[in-house]
Amino acid sequence: MKRSITRTYLYLVKWFILAVVSGITGALLVRSFFLLSTGIQSFFRTIPVPLFLWPVLGAVIAGSLIYRIEPHASGEGIPSYIRALTAGKGKFSFSVTFFKYWAALATISTFGNGGIVGPLGRVSAGLMSYVTRKMERIFKPEDWRTAGICGLAAVTGSIFQSSIGGGLFAVEVIQRAKIGYKDVFPAILASSASVYIFRLFGWSPFYVIHASPEFMDLSWIWALLILAVVSGGVGGLFIKTYALATRIFKRTHGIVLLKVVSGSLAAGAIAWALNPELLGTSNSMISAVFDMDRVFLTGNVGSTVPFALVLIIMMLAKALANSVTVGSGMSAGFAGPAAIIGLLLGAASAELLGVPLGSGTYHAFVAAGFCGVLTASMNIPLSAAIMTVEIFGTVYSLPAALAAIIGFQVTRAQTIYDYALQQPYADEM
Repeated sequence: MKRSITRTYLYLVKWFILAVVSGITGALLVRSFFLLSTGIQSFFRTIPVPLFLWPVLGAVIAGSLIYRIEPHASGEGIPSYIRALTAGKGKFSFSVTFFKYWAALATISTFGNGGIVGPLGRVSAGLMSYVTRKMERIFKPEDWRTAGICGLAAVTGSIFQSSIGGGLFAVEVIQRAKIGYKDVFPAILASSASVYIFRLFGWSPFYVIHASPEFMDLSWIWALLILAVVSGGVGGLFIKTYALATRIFKRTHGIVLLKVVSGSLAAGAIAWALNPELLGTSNSMISAVFDMDRVFLTGNVGSTVPFALVLIIMMLAKALANSVTVGSGMSAGFAGPAAIIGLLLGAASAELLGVPLGSGTYHAFVAAGFCGVLTASMNIPLSAAIMTVEIFGTVYSLPAALAAIIGFQVTRAQTIYDYALQQPYADEM
């Protein structure tokens, strides 16, 4: 009995140490990446060169330099994380960890299309695994896995400002069928620590969402149910689009530099032609969706096109540009783009049905789209639902629950990460 209690206290001490160190590491990674990428982008904007050409520069840097030194630094990041935890028993390659950060910076800072959760989460997980392996007197090999999970949880929590959802995400992406408390508890602690650090220093969150505190009009529940099904289908379409892009580029064969340059140029041209705000992480589109800034969201499509169709076009273009970027081998994530795709889908549905702008019902549609596409593309119903409630507010628990449950059922057979893991040369441990 005493031995069991002692072991429990020992776990708690280890979890606390891992949570604090992971929280600091994750928060600093996200903050440093934000400052570097936005600073570089601001500099590029002062140069009279079309923005869609800058991703080519990022591809040249990654393809001719970074990937020559460490070819496994390419791709999204989460597949490498999953491999390290399942096959590698929590042991991450330090070389991939180091170069992954710079590969992601080369992609995002040059307006390459994608998110940062996957790449930075992989970096943070790798750093935490490395630290625990070096501290042999405190941490044992069975702690390496926990450290890696805490690393991803801290980054996800920082980016989405979601303490519980960020922790669950790090666990749910690797073991949907059976989630263990031994993984969940330290992950939530690490995510909470990173969110606390962000707020302690007053750092701006990566994604800013301002939703109405009003509860939705329940007479629209039928439309919300349909949206939940559609969001599941859109998540499945996102998966298939990425799968197609990967097959076309065959990024693991042939001349890597040619593939990343052509992919980056194609993705940049698609975004630039429709709306330059689709380039990069497209963070600015989030506030535009909540403000329903029609001019901003319409971009180059033209005011004669019905606005609901404009939003759908932007949604499809974001999915395509992100899939081509990552499918060709550049280092960027799926979580951020999936969230934006979901927001655009929800806004388009509300616009099509004439839901009052700014109302609780309008934001319920946006929340359902956000949660549904995240859930369907990654099969993370629990973390997606909790993230939605933490980000939007507790009054959005109903649309979050419906979208998570239905979206999961629509595409539960495969996730975008499962497909990446099937590739013979997807980013390694």
